[in-house]
Amino acid sequence: MKPLLLVLIPVLAWVAAAQTPDGISAPVSRTVTLTADEAAFTITIAATVDSTQQQVKQALQSAGLPNPTVVATGLGQATTEWFAGPVQILYSATATIAAGSAMDTAKLLETLRAQLPAPLQSLQYSVAFNPSQATVDAMRQTVLPQMLDDSRNLAQSLAAASGVKLGAIRSIGDSAGVSAGYVNGTFAVSLLGPVTGGILASLPSGTQYTYSLSVIFATVP
Repeated sequence: MKPLLLVLIPVLAWVAAAQTPDGISAPVSRTVTLTADEAAFTITIAATVDSTQQQVKQALQSAGLPNPTVVATGLGQATTEWFAGPVQILYSATATIAAGSAMDTAKLLETLRAQLPAPLQSLQYSVAFNPSQATVDAMRQTVLPQMLDDSRNLAQSLAAASGVKLGAIRSIGDSAGVSAGYVNGTFAVSLLGPVTGGILASLPSGTQYTYSLSVIFATVP
């Protein structure tokens, strides 16, 4: 009898864990790879203390960056090995474009950095690749019906093991997030020196997302 008890105890614990005061909980999830079709540029700019956000935005737009969002983030000083320079205003600018245009945009920023117009004094940038919200939402519409079927099948198995019949859905909720091993859903590269084609071409083209569905079914004695 002892080996039989060792088998039954985990099974009973599994059934009990699925039961709630409201019915049977049958959570399911699916992990899919989404195309990283969006490139998010973050640009850090230092400009003279009499500069304005509009001047910085105009400089970026003139360089070819589409509709950047620019905010002042603080004050700083340009320093060298020998002395501290004058106070500067620090700005952060962001722009999101199609991933396929990232290389061209990086070259435009390289050209701007090589010949900074007044009042800009320094410029650095990075780009992160991630799925667009439209891509995330479209996949959600695809996997939700599939997960609901998975959840119902799981709930039916749990109900049978509990000696009850499965009833209607009492509550349902879903979520989506980046799978373990990915940071913030992005692949990022810092472009602080001359741009080469291999920098962007070598980045992964997809991000793994996990969609989760939490369903509670009523039970019928």
